Amino acid sequence: MGYYYQWEDFPLREIGYLKGRPEASKLLVRIMSSARMMVTQINAKKGVFVPLHHHEAEQIILVLHGQIRGTTGNEAPQMIGPGGIWVVPSNMPHRVEYVEDTEAIEVVSPPRMDNFVGYTLSHTFFDE
Repeated sequence: MGYYYQWEDFPLREIGYLKGRPEASKLLVRIMSSARMMVTQINAKKGVFVPLHHHEAEQIILVLHGQIRGTTGNEAPQMIGPGGIWVVPSNMPHRVEYVEDTEAIEVVSPPRMDNFVGYTLSHTFFDE
């Protein structure tokens, strides 16, 4: 049995795991999740920075508009612009800076429960 939805039915909101950080209101997401994968629309303002962190989920980010600077592990930062794809393996430390106002699509598996209210524990995933 399939399920059908309208993307606009899922509200744009702040990410729970950034709650209390100054950049939280400048990074809005729209999330839809199934039992084993999750897709997120990311709308970030220039200058937003998500510090070094890690999570179980594999992560793929497709930049639609704007520019991000992504760092995976100890690798040199990479600039990722429109059409660029960043793949982050499971449990790999990474950080991201939104160099311009940016819209991106993120797909993760398994779903990141820390994106949902009630599942976030302080400092669970941040490495710095």
